[in-house]
Amino acid sequence: MPVDDEQDAISTGFSWASACLAALLERHGVPSRHQATEIAHICAISISQARRKLRGAVWLFDEVQTICRHFGESLDAVFGSSALQTGSTSSHATPTPVNTYPATLLIDGQKMACNIQLGPLCTTARDASCQGLIAFYNQREGWLVTGVQRMQQEGYSGAHYAVEQLQVRNSLDQARARIAVLDDDIGSAAALTDWFNEVGYEAHAYTSSAALLARPLSEHDAFVLDLILGGGQTSQSIVERIRMEQPDAPIVLLTGQLKDGTASEATLATILRTQGVTFFEKPVRPAVLTAAIQSGLDRRASQHD
Repeated sequence: MPVDDEQDAISTGFSWASACLAALLERHGVPSRHQATEIAHICAISISQARRKLRGAVWLFDEVQTICRHFGESLDAVFGSSALQTGSTSSHATPTPVNTYPATLLIDGQKMACNIQLGPLCTTARDASCQGLIAFYNQREGWLVTGVQRMQQEGYSGAHYAVEQLQVRNSLDQARARIAVLDDDIGSAAALTDWFNEVGYEAHAYTSSAALLARPLSEHDAFVLDLILGGGQTSQSIVERIRMEQPDAPIVLLTGQLKDGTASEATLATILRTQGVTFFEKPVRPAVLTAAIQSGLDRRASQHD
């Protein structure tokens, strides 16, 4: 890519995190045309990866921390409210890993939106895996991420987990519609989650009903459910549960097992008749699926106006 083209792409594709880090580099004398190369060197990633991140892809926490440390600035200075007064959302984002959760990072006196992948349960304060960032669940604020000392200062003494992966999110992402994808096939769940995140939603994948119900259903605005789950279980009960808690949330059922008789047409007909869901046979074009969900979200918004 020519230098001028690269500079134009970067300047028009900032996410909040990208813009904050770009401002950091500029403060230290790195012009926009050299920022991808500098980030690649600091983070030990390819220049193409650095370009994608500057255009709006999600940053790993380790990458953010490495850049801040390299230039001797704190996260508070880089991402605090005074660090950057303007920012824009991006239409591109890296896929959210399966079994990740939205969370809040408590660091340097700031609260930063992030996605986390949980590691093992910490059984003692000396667990090697729990010497870095840890996560604990607060009924009022959801998952909180911090160090053990800060957790103790918060007065929380319950179960906490090591954080295997943390991604800083655009602070404006919280306004995006949140979609839960339930499919016992990890590949299918990840592919749909990838698509939804790419087109501007905040999607989270689950491979079992128990995993989905471990989170408050209110944390999702729409649901895409495979009709047939592991062990031949249907998603009828989870649909009914969602309807009890969210009567007007868009729900889309998917299955590719009608033709072979694995999925019961009678069960499907009952769900369609009583629960107000949309149904597509697999394979379904992602754009068509997205249009159905957005239509439902628009109807929901108009009813609440």
